[in-house]
Amino acid sequence: MEILIAAFIFYFVIKYAVRNAIIEAKVKEAELSLQVSINELFERITSIGYEIIANTDSKEKKEQARFINEDCYRISMSNETNEEKYTQLKIKENEMNMLKSEDRI
Repeated sequence: MEILIAAFIFYFVIKYAVRNAIIEAKVKEAELSLQVSINELFERITSIGYEIIANTDSKEKKEQARFINEDCYRISMSNETNEEKYTQLKIKENEMNMLKSEDRI
C-alpha cells in the first residue's frame, strides 16, 4: 500500500516538474527568437550604413550613417528589455533607409 501511495505522489511530482520545464522552455524560446530578430536587424542596419559610407560622397550623410550605426550598437548593448531594443532598432532602420533613399534622389 505504501509503495502505491509513493508511486502516486511521485507521478504528480514528475508531472508538475515536466510541465514547468516545458513552460520555461517555451518562454526561453520566445526570448531567444526576439534576440535573434534583434541581431538580424542590427546586422541589416550596419550593412546599410556601410553601404552609405562606401557609396556616398557627402560627408554629412557619412557622419549621419556613422552616428546611426554607433547608436544602434549602444542600443544593442544596453540593459533595456528586448522589446524596447527591437522597437528602437526598427526606428533606426527606418532612419537609415531614409538616409539611403535621400542619397538616390
